[in-house]
Amino acid sequence: MQQIIVDFGTRTFFGLTLPLRIYGYGLMLVLGFLTSIYVAQRLARRAGESPEHFARVGLLSLVGGIVGSRAAYIIQHWDAQFAHADSPLGAVLNVSSGGLIYYGGVLLATAMVVGYLLWQRLPIRRYLDIVAVPIMIGLAFGRAGCLLNGCCYGATCDPNWSLAMRFPLFSKPLVKLDGRANPYSQDTRGPSPVYSHQLSRCKINPPQELVNNGRDGEVRVDGAFRDRKWVHAPQYLHGALVHSQTAVWADPNAEPAARQAFAALAGDDRLLSEEEWRLGLAAEDGFLRGSEHWDEALRFDTDRSDKLTFEEAYAYLVSRRKRFDVDGDGRLADAEREAAERFLRADQFALAAAEHSLPVKPAQALGILNALLLAGLVGAVYRLRRREGQAFAMLVVLYPVTRFVLESIRDDNPHNVLAGVFTHNQYTSFALTTIGIVLLVSLRFLSPSAGPTGAARLEAAAATRKKQPRR
Repeated sequence: MQQIIVDFGTRTFFGLTLPLRIYGYGLMLVLGFLTSIYVAQRLARRAGESPEHFARVGLLSLVGGIVGSRAAYIIQHWDAQFAHADSPLGAVLNVSSGGLIYYGGVLLATAMVVGYLLWQRLPIRRYLDIVAVPIMIGLAFGRAGCLLNGCCYGATCDPNWSLAMRFPLFSKPLVKLDGRANPYSQDTRGPSPVYSHQLSRCKINPPQELVNNGRDGEVRVDGAFRDRKWVHAPQYLHGALVHSQTAVWADPNAEPAARQAFAALAGDDRLLSEEEWRLGLAAEDGFLRGSEHWDEALRFDTDRSDKLTFEEAYAYLVSRRKRFDVDGDGRLADAEREAAERFLRADQFALAAAEHSLPVKPAQALGILNALLLAGLVGAVYRLRRREGQAFAMLVVLYPVTRFVLESIRDDNPHNVLAGVFTHNQYTSFALTTIGIVLLVSLRFLSPSAGPTGAARLEAAAATRKKQPRR
């Protein structure tokens, strides 16, 4: 899993600060697009067609594939992921790290390509045959992107199975160039998809040093952590700490001094922002010490202003005292304080790096293998076909069958094949297989050839122009 390949941090251009990152999923989409175009153009030359058309066909396929697959994903997950987002439009447009449903892209891309072929009066069956193999090559790269992103994961399996895969709690950038000591990107907001899925179903328990606790009695709701904040966001984690973490709140009598330290940090508005919080942590003294987490403290932001008053910030610190106050006397005895210090000084970077999901079936890797095998099989059909259109029709028959099987080992959509409960992709597989069979049968009633080649059409057009009388 490698969600971010290169993290350049943020850069300022003409006064505008922008994050610069190369995502694994997006990189695979680009490589898949370029490779598919190259293969399609080579096949086009051998078929006597102009490679130039396939650059346009490839661009239409890319645009249609992304828009269609994103639209299908948004429709399916609107209530869960988009309707209540802080910025629904921003969430909709954020495709850099996944969130695509392949069939939606196939349908829209096919419609756009067929429309272009009709407009240009090109032989549709021949062109669809040519793009059949590149489609599967592009899919292989897409599944590699899923593997890097951690999405489209398999169900849990026997840990002793040699093909089992484990995914990290957080994905570190392969190359990180922003100069921050934190090994994780500022763009990484939560756990990997596999870990998040297992955590939400209480199948896995992260180290308590990484858990976002929040208010008393609000840690768990319906078996999951409130507001999907199960663990601290990686940008708020810290390494091993050496100085005292309890000096501000271990003794209730220290509140006046804490109020004074808060005022020095918060400034004239007496409200603590996230930036001021970061400055306080960097100082390693005063109101904050280093192990306090902004995302956890925000649970005490009663007015949802994204800033903390002293009362809200101190209530957060008091909640930490209650956590370690074993005898419940309202203060920390020496033994309790020592235990609290050990807990709060822990190296969270090391704990997070060692944390992985339960073993799962290698759904993404099998998806890559499936796409490559189908590319080879359809390529053989293309060379041996007796009627143009057979290679594409065979792809429409075979891919849904293999996709149905792959869906049965995935765990990101509920299903139970034996009980007749199928995923949306499995229902789509039924429909596409039927369409493919109809296409194969229909080809028997059409001419074996879709018409003259591109070179022959150009010669005929040139001959027609010569015959036309000059005016």
